[in-house]
Amino acid sequence: MAGLYPRSDRLFTTMKKYVRGAASRDELLAVVRDESKEIVMIQKEAGMTVLTEGQLLWHDHFRPFSETIPGMEPGPLTRWFDNNVFYKKPVIVGELSWNKPVTTDYLVLEVVGEEGWKVVMPEPFTFASLSDNRYYDRFEDLVIDIAGIIAKELSYLEDISRLVMVQLSGPVLVQKRLDGDSVELVRQGIEIIKKSFSGEVFLHTFFSDFSNALPWILDSGADLIGIDMTSTSMDSLSNYDIDRSIYVGIVDSRNSYVEPIEELVSTAQTLLDRLDPPSMHIGTSADLDFLPRPIADRKVMSLGEAYRQLRGE
Repeated sequence: MAGLYPRSDRLFTTMKKYVRGAASRDELLAVVRDESKEIVMIQKEAGMTVLTEGQLLWHDHFRPFSETIPGMEPGPLTRWFDNNVFYKKPVIVGELSWNKPVTTDYLVLEVVGEEGWKVVMPEPFTFASLSDNRYYDRFEDLVIDIAGIIAKELSYLEDISRLVMVQLSGPVLVQKRLDGDSVELVRQGIEIIKKSFSGEVFLHTFFSDFSNALPWILDSGADLIGIDMTSTSMDSLSNYDIDRSIYVGIVDSRNSYVEPIEELVSTAQTLLDRLDPPSMHIGTSADLDFLPRPIADRKVMSLGEAYRQLRGE
């Protein structure tokens, strides 16, 4: 499962009350905990072994950082690619530094307990590209500092929990073909993160054709590479030797149509046969928070059944 999970109507109502001062922080957190527990249980029922706690307190991918990191602040609402959702563009106003945990107030770690879990964070080049930089003279310095902050945050989370994977969300990497300097900068960011974090680094791309990043992304340094198959032609991948573990987003995160299990199995089997990767994971194309919560739950359960059928269970 790739990305942030949707909130229920109950949680949306409680959040609105909290903003108006009609609900306390404790009341909000109680609802978030209940919902996060449900999300973990759904993933377990689906047979997923690396869990997410939903990241329901993350209003967007960047907000915990822009609200916490010195030198960064939340900016204007900005459209999130070609979707009818928005994020607050991070504004860089000074030198960035990590001096305390960033995400612990935005996560409900007790719901994953001793289970191995995954956190979703922005890929550094994407983070810098989608920010309003008013301080750094060199874009590459901004990317490197963001990578260092993410690395320190992951190291901290790994110390206090069983964090086993980070998903670095990098939609900018496939928007268009990057030049050589940009490609090297992406690799440097991943290398910085891997030096501080012993878990698996999952670099996920979405919203655009994955072939825009081939072949360099296969040697980006990530342990697992993610492909949004709802935006990528299978034919565009066939010309490349996929010699890395891949994640294929075969469930459309932006469409309320719930794919039949036999359709998911057929698509996954075709990809396996045509690409012949060392290993392949199946999941959603991007964050599920584009969808109503009941639809997202059904898609996760369908994924679990498709996975069991592919394994012959």
